[in-house]
Amino acid sequence: MAELNTDVRFVRGVGEARAKSLAKLGITDLKSLISYFPRAYEDRRESRRIAELQVGERACVTAMVASEPKLSRIRKGLELVKLRVVDESAALELTYFNQSYLKNTFHVGESYTFYGTVEGTLLRRTMTNPAFDREGLHAVTGCIVPVYPLTAGVGQSLLHRAIRQGLDEGADRLPDLLPAELRRQHGLCDVRYAYENIHFPADDAALAAARRRLAFEELYFLTLGLRLLRARRTTVKGKTCAAVDMTPFFGALPFSLTGAQARAVDDILRDMTAERPMNRLVQGDVGSGKTMVAAAGIYFAAKNGLQAALMAPTEILAEQHYHTLAPLLEKLGVRCALLTASTKAKTRRSILEQLAAGEIDLAIGTHALLSPDISYQSLGLVVTDEQHRFGVNQRAALGAKGDNPCTCSMYARSAVRQGRDAARARHVRDAHPAHAGADDLRRPRRFGDRRAAAGAAEHRDLRCAVELP
Repeated sequence: MAELNTDVRFVRGVGEARAKSLAKLGITDLKSLISYFPRAYEDRRESRRIAELQVGERACVTAMVASEPKLSRIRKGLELVKLRVVDESAALELTYFNQSYLKNTFHVGESYTFYGTVEGTLLRRTMTNPAFDREGLHAVTGCIVPVYPLTAGVGQSLLHRAIRQGLDEGADRLPDLLPAELRRQHGLCDVRYAYENIHFPADDAALAAARRRLAFEELYFLTLGLRLLRARRTTVKGKTCAAVDMTPFFGALPFSLTGAQARAVDDILRDMTAERPMNRLVQGDVGSGKTMVAAAGIYFAAKNGLQAALMAPTEILAEQHYHTLAPLLEKLGVRCALLTASTKAKTRRSILEQLAAGEIDLAIGTHALLSPDISYQSLGLVVTDEQHRFGVNQRAALGAKGDNPCTCSMYARSAVRQGRDAARARHVRDAHPAHAGADDLRRPRRFGDRRAAAGAAEHRDLRCAVELP
């Protein structure tokens, strides 16, 4: 038995060259080899008569070699082996490319089972490079065969052989992470059976049992991971804000907040006064007022002596946010700066010095905010616009520049996604009634031409909900 951390090079039949090809698939050791699960399966259990084969289908057929295989060398690098096989119903012509050894493999009068795509016509059926077994053997025919994702230099046959050898050498070393009582309670098979039958299922029932066990295990540990994250979030301490009079902010707006906006703001301010760091997702249609909701949080943080960072995916969007928020917030005493890749070096150095000294309250920018040389005196709030356009690591990198800052992610839905997202939001509210957040805004509230200046045109749907880890 080999250890699970054994280099894949040392698995019998792999070697140095094949190991380099397997590495492209993330297969580097015995554990990753046997954990490389199929993407699909081919049912090769039923053998058909040649006369029943339909052009274009993939099928198994058992037939006898009727003619001596012929080897033809078309040109350098191209060899063909052709032979004719028959059963009681019809004949089938086979062609193999660059497999000259097969000329001496097939013998007239012997029967084999072939699996491949039927080509040609109904009067002259052919197959090219079909898989085959001697009749009665079930290595690649007469069974359910796994189909794996491939890359250059790695074929299905290589993976079949390597994984088969890997299971033989290391499957007994697999730890069963699910307790026996849990397996018994849910009717789950053991890990050895699951790995064997996810790769080489004995039948449909065995494949279903293996899939169910492995799917349960994945979801089980995902659930445990989410619980650990939630538990950690309840113990992590952030910068707690004190209550602030928001009247100056609301009075500076050229419009009155809608009911949905007001409830979303209340959710955010309540979270920012809690001991644990806020982690919220503000979700709404384009023009529903997400930016103004975030602006309320930014003002709240600034009045508590904390800095905020707003990251947008493009320079155009970052500049739009700056030209929208800076005129509003600066007259309220919130100092703002714009930082993008286009910011001139001298201006950039000045902004970085002011951020480090706490002389800038809000930094608006693009990925430039993630630069290692940027530091904050007291980062308390991170706002990410179009959060789905940033990776988890990118959002985490910005948050790491503060001491467990509050986070607020904004997500604008397309019309295509609105129906699906509405159902998802209802699920969130049902699952987390304490964090139900703002209701849907069914009817726009009109404020004349002034609403456009504040980006509040045609409010449609806005909600605030706790972002799940």
